[in-house]
Amino acid sequence: MALFLGTPEDSTLKIRKIADVPRILCAAPDYIARRGNPRDGKALVAEGHDCLNLRFPGAPELRWTLQTPSGPERFQVSGPFESDDGDVLTDWALAGHGIVLKPVFEVAGHLGSGALVPVATDTPPLPVQLGFLYAHRRLQDPKTRLFIDFMAARIADQLPRYVE
Repeated sequence: MALFLGTPEDSTLKIRKIADVPRILCAAPDYIARRGNPRDGKALVAEGHDCLNLRFPGAPELRWTLQTPSGPERFQVSGPFESDDGDVLTDWALAGHGIVLKPVFEVAGHLGSGALVPVATDTPPLPVQLGFLYAHRRLQDPKTRLFIDFMAARIADQLPRYVE
């Protein structure tokens, strides 16, 4: 089993959804001072902002799906830095290298301290699903089901304090 943040693409696994997790676009104040604060997704692309990309081998071009007044819209973004490690992206954002798309709970402390500030707030990112991935029930040990039930309840109980 695995704790998963995103949309699983492997149909051979089951997912136990825990919550939809809000996400945010944010950057360090010194990046904003140098490059400005894009108002929305269109400005993010048109002004050529440095987007810090979460990338995996074989992944297609990077697009961020943002909520616009006319509904969700995908924006092709780019930037000088890519990593397959979300913590590295957060560190780069804190160092002023660009704009990062993160689940709110991952950057809540940095937002609270002012080390990161929200950007493109007119078009916020869509939430992402948090859940457990696991094998089909008939292949599952009963202890695994008990563990998933226990952890899902604990996470669902604790998550709201990190997304306020």
